[in-house]
Amino acid sequence: MSFVTELPPVVVDASVSVALLAEERADVERHWNGWSQDGRMLLAPAMHWSEVGNILLKRKRMTPAQGAVLMGGLQRAGLAIADRGLPGVCFALELAARHGLSVYDATYLWLAIDIDGELATLDADLARAAEAEGVPLALPLWEPS
Repeated sequence: MSFVTELPPVVVDASVSVALLAEERADVERHWNGWSQDGRMLLAPAMHWSEVGNILLKRKRMTPAQGAVLMGGLQRAGLAIADRGLPGVCFALELAARHGLSVYDATYLWLAIDIDGELATLDADLARAAEAEGVPLALPLWEPS
């Protein structure tokens, strides 16, 4: 007899997406490839594209065309959007207040809680809040490349 257990989905925050797109950390690419090979669902809240696009344009100094191409690659790499609407934002407001997070960061945490998923983040404050809420981390905060 064999038991098949489905691996939980991974909620990917903007810090992970940008690290992957900007090729800043080999460990992020390694983990992403592992999640894909394992058939794990990769999700982000609806505002993810805007947040990633803003970081690529403002912090990484990419052109709009470069940012669009990279984000398209992220979507082709399996990232899907899960919009929880206003109720999700309301839950995120509570998490943000409880853990001193931005509402943006708390939205990723709420999505992970809502779907019984794991959270992939490089943000130490968000990782601490996830651990406090009992949400497993899909990615260690720091791994040497």
